[in-house]
Amino acid sequence: MGRKVRKTLNIDAEKLKQAREYLKLDTETEVIERLLDDVVWERTLMEVLRSAPKSFKTFRSPLTIHPPPHLRRRRHR
Repeated sequence: MGRKVRKTLNIDAEKLKQAREYLKLDTETEVIERLLDDVVWERTLMEVLRSAPKSFKTFRSPLTIHPPPHLRRRRHR
């Protein structure tokens, strides 16, 4: 874990509130840290998947077919 720094962020208050309620966390800082941890984990996972054997790359998880709402790509209208 790196050192802590103080930052000023412009974040959509409603999205932050919804994330805090969904994750059942007490503070906005916990929400941001949790989401940053998720991004770091996702990057690590993608690196592992990119280096996986070709036979493994054909596997399709149910999550790729029906991803959770926060991972779904938005369609441009």
